[in-house]
Amino acid sequence: MHDPCEGIPAACGVLDESAGEPASRRAFLREGLIAVAALTALGVSAERLQAMERVFATGSRSGDLLRYPLPAADGATIDRANRLILARYQGHVYAFDVECPHRGTDVQWQANRDRFYCPKHKSTFRPEGSLIRGKAARGLDRHPLRREGDEIVVETSVTIRSTDADAWAAAALSL
Repeated sequence: MHDPCEGIPAACGVLDESAGEPASRRAFLREGLIAVAALTALGVSAERLQAMERVFATGSRSGDLLRYPLPAADGATIDRANRLILARYQGHVYAFDVECPHRGTDVQWQANRDRFYCPKHKSTFRPEGSLIRGKAARGLDRHPLRREGDEIVVETSVTIRSTDADAWAAAALSL
């Protein structure tokens, strides 16, 4: 399979390689536009580009808090650097650990099926994190979050299991 980022590494990364630090917002946006243009030139459909939009991002950290732009549409943003998933679904936003609660394998977002999937033992989860089926004994672990203007702020020092039903339900943000 052809890597659409081949030949344009800066457009597909989030680091300013010359400084070894996160790229500036302006550089990130410029390079993102270059990546979109490259993918379009390779024949990637507009529908696929939309499904890929904001699949990967890195939150801005301040201590135990992570900040993300408010998701514009339903889907999942995976922050591999901070081991967190921010999901928007049916007017709500959720923040999850990236790991499956069964054995700690990273879950994947399957946009075409509106679900999270654990490739290790085949557990599946709804977009709000509840377990559909599989070897996992509970839903995805959530973190408390709040909205501040056009940003979502996630408290990473607190992890809430779905077995604590009231706290788990409260770890959702209505838009």
